[in-house]
Amino acid sequence: MRLKLLEERLVVVMLAMLILLVFIAASLRWFGVSVAWSIDIAQLLFSWVCFIGADLALRTDSHVGVDMLINRLPAKIRQGLMLVLDILIFGFVLLIFYFGTKLCLQNYKRTFNTIPILSYSFVTLSAPVGAFLMGLTVVQRIRLHISRFVSR
Repeated sequence: MRLKLLEERLVVVMLAMLILLVFIAASLRWFGVSVAWSIDIAQLLFSWVCFIGADLALRTDSHVGVDMLINRLPAKIRQGLMLVLDILIFGFVLLIFYFGTKLCLQNYKRTFNTIPILSYSFVTLSAPVGAFLMGLTVVQRIRLHISRFVSR
């Protein structure tokens, strides 16, 4: 529960910073002042908001889905199907973690165009970190489905 609260606060702060940064950069550009580094920072913030936000959506079951058919199934079959789907999601999250980590390691020497002291790995690190968080969430959901499946 504490992790969810931390994720929510982190996403809110980063999203507010992203919006403020883009607004200020656009306003200054209107006056002819270029803030080129704002694009790089906005990209960094956006990637982290997306991946941590994806875990929050998964944690609260807020992803877009069509459950018309699933809701008509008997409870035991529905729980079994949800278990299978969560196992598939876990496999996908493992792939994101693996390839995201690989990408992060490949980009450690790459720097931002306007901020040469900052490695681009900070952007690509959002993928394995978000996948790790989603993996924790999916494991909790799998345990819940198994306990519900066994108890009925």
